[in-house]
Amino acid sequence: MAQFIARFPSFARLGSRASRTALFAVAGIAMADPGLAQAFRSEILGARIQTEIKIEASSPEIVRLLAGIIEIRSDLQLGLLAKHDGLPAAHINDARTIVWPEFREGLMAAGMADLDPLLQKLDTASDSAAVAAAHAEIEGALMKGRAALNPSSADVLLSLNAVARTIATETISQSGPTDAHDFQDAWAMILAARGELDLLMRDSDPAIAKYAREAAMAFDEVIISLPDPGRAGPVEIDPALFKDLVTRLEAIDQEA
Repeated sequence: MAQFIARFPSFARLGSRASRTALFAVAGIAMADPGLAQAFRSEILGARIQTEIKIEASSPEIVRLLAGIIEIRSDLQLGLLAKHDGLPAAHINDARTIVWPEFREGLMAAGMADLDPLLQKLDTASDSAAVAAAHAEIEGALMKGRAALNPSSADVLLSLNAVARTIATETISQSGPTDAHDFQDAWAMILAARGELDLLMRDSDPAIAKYAREAAMAFDEVIISLPDPGRAGPVEIDPALFKDLVTRLEAIDQEA
């Protein structure tokens, strides 16, 4: 049974994303057949991760900051999609005014450049060349900042746990349909977190690599079950889908 020892605080948001509204559509996304997705979901959720490893963070702050970088990147991807479609890039403003201030102090202390002016530049960029250049500058800063944190593979795994928990408890509505803007956040965050597992699956530690492969299956199961993020209006999504993922990633050993 995979076992995480996660000693880090749940990080509070500066504002509820449910309180923000934006008009945004992600075009050209083909989703899997809902019946097939549900069958796949039921089968995978019944499986338990069997890897026996103990994962401990280098520090709670590193885990928190890694999760912040994932969230910034997810907002950037949504913003780039909006700009490509000629729509208001509200998610870039989210990254600048909500997400970055939450992690600014810690990331800049680690050596990351101030993203505020870079995000402003991306937000105001109007042609494709300017957008690409501004995004490349931000991505370069994120890469340098992440490298400065010098995270262990365990830190990265635990940061994915933190992202999943944020989605399950804060981004997705617990008592009804989720605002479309917030659902887009959840969709992008889960994809960004899943992307981190590609490198971990090739980790030099066989136990980490094995766990990453199994965790990737859990993420893929959630992704294939998600509704179309381009739909307008509130989205009916069961928060249990994400809470199940959190339970698996935390790997609380109920049989110990």
